[in-house]
Amino acid sequence: MKRLRRTRLLGLGVMALLLGTVAAPTAQAAPAAPAAVECSGSWDGKTYWAKSPSGRNGGGYARTYWDASAKRNCAKFWSSPYDGLASHITLYLHDESGDYAADPPPEHPQNYRYYAGPLYTWFNATGHCVHLSGSLVRGGVTYRLSTGDIRCG
Repeated sequence: MKRLRRTRLLGLGVMALLLGTVAAPTAQAAPAAPAAVECSGSWDGKTYWAKSPSGRNGGGYARTYWDASAKRNCAKFWSSPYDGLASHITLYLHDESGDYAADPPPEHPQNYRYYAGPLYTWFNATGHCVHLSGSLVRGGVTYRLSTGDIRCG
């Protein structure tokens, strides 16, 4: 599951008061994107784009990775561009039987704005197909991801 690291910083104004000095206000920098957690394994070079209602690529893309030592697949779904303006990014990794893993999990929904995943297969995936599905909202448009069977063999 994706884990976000949250850091709380003591405000500059409070620190200035504690030190007995007053700092001049400075321009605020744009918030940084959260550190992306990566999939282990090798990417196959394929990018799966989410589609708009009209069928155009955009909004976000997914990639899958194969970890040969663990014998499992990993998937991740990114907003594109990676600017934090997308919302409600969800990713599902399905096996051939229809079982799936989800990020965020349905019982703990979150409003991801940068990416969903990584999600790993929970079984030895050698010789088995998986497929991805998911969605994200960007600019009021819902983009849907659906790959069909991939990573077979």
